[in-house]
Amino acid sequence: MVDTMRGRFLLVLALYAAYLPLSGYTVGQFRFDAAEYWELSLKFTQGGGFSLLRFDDPLRGYLGPLLIMPARLLCRITGCSMLTGAQVLGASWAALLFGVAIPQLWAQVAGRPLAGARWLILVGLAFIFWRDYFNFTLSDMPALTLLLLALVALGRREWKWGLVGGLLLAAAINIRPVYVAALPGCLWLLLVSCQMPVLRWRCLAGLVLGMALVLLPQWLINRQHFQQETPLVLAGFPGSQPLYLKQLTWGTRFQRYESSMVPAMPRSLIYADPAGQRELLLESSGRFSSYNHYLKHALQHPVATGWRYCRHLFNGLDLRFPTPYPRQLHPPGQVVLRLLNYSLLGLGAWLAARAVWRRRKSEKEQVLTIPSRPAALLALLLPCLLVLPTLMECRFLLPLHMLVITIIAGTWQPIACWRALGRPLRRVAVLGFWGVWLWGCWQLSESTARQLRPPSEAPQE
Repeated sequence: MVDTMRGRFLLVLALYAAYLPLSGYTVGQFRFDAAEYWELSLKFTQGGGFSLLRFDDPLRGYLGPLLIMPARLLCRITGCSMLTGAQVLGASWAALLFGVAIPQLWAQVAGRPLAGARWLILVGLAFIFWRDYFNFTLSDMPALTLLLLALVALGRREWKWGLVGGLLLAAAINIRPVYVAALPGCLWLLLVSCQMPVLRWRCLAGLVLGMALVLLPQWLINRQHFQQETPLVLAGFPGSQPLYLKQLTWGTRFQRYESSMVPAMPRSLIYADPAGQRELLLESSGRFSSYNHYLKHALQHPVATGWRYCRHLFNGLDLRFPTPYPRQLHPPGQVVLRLLNYSLLGLGAWLAARAVWRRRKSEKEQVLTIPSRPAALLALLLPCLLVLPTLMECRFLLPLHMLVITIIAGTWQPIACWRALGRPLRRVAVLGFWGVWLWGCWQLSESTARQLRPPSEAPQE
């Protein structure tokens, strides 16, 4: 069953359908962005009837709320709560992500299928770290799923798959605008997949047509409600700073952010960046007034900016909670969760370094010369690079963390690696290095945790 796409889909669906109702969340805890998305789905029917053009929110794309409509319909028919509707939707996205999207893309870029046992390890690791995200109608999991499926489609050698890839890619961009950064990697993937010039132009035309079909309603919405001629989400109120520019200021002032249901710290867990706050005091307005302003600031403080990006990278991968809305600051099992995560991050870094070393030594290994691999990696990593300067949340680096655990589940051979170390002295040295790595990650994480500030200091949109 675990070796067929249908079987994997059903198995993940059953796993999350069984778990999510028992995860402990209540209807009263369906709040923040999840509740906002749920309410945004009402906009299509405001004034009676249904129309895409009634959607008038400048910060969000229309497609995310539109995809919530089936859950709303389910709640209306059955009388179940919006939390239950969101859980049904979340279980479906989990099944599509882990049962279809990741295994299909892995088979395409690795040149071999993800074996049943390795796939189960992937599902288990993802469940450990991200399981409660599927309780809520957030944009992260749907957008990543659609992006991965777009990469699968663009890796096929038929023009109709270019059309499908365009539909899926535009959907991912509309739901999570930062995924527009994946476009260069997607174009590269299409070009290396379609070698014949005639086929290449057909696939490219299909990609453009597919993207146009999805983005046309957003363009009409922007023109009708905001007098803006763009098919992309505005991501900001007209006449005010774009959200991303605000994020650059917030990302300089603070290291990390979590939405919070902790009674003592309601709404926000916000961690200050004292060095960044001192830098902003030197700016006349205490914020960045333009992108050129930020670029100038970064060039004036290259070392501090580079170190800040490194801290943001670590903080985005430092998963302290398997949920977007933690209910306890130190929940049971958090120590184990963190140590396991640090171990996997170290292992992932080692596997990546080993792959680069092997590629340099030999370009003849099939798994390293599949042309779609660097293109797919670029499509996944560029959005992560784009969010490094911003106020970091773990969900922003979801593609990178999923990539790490997928590579580990798909390639690591612990017994063979242990045997390859040979002499006991080497094994002791590796264990010692592992201990130092865990200690260093722990200390870096705790240095951020010590900067926890009151929710009143959290930035407001």
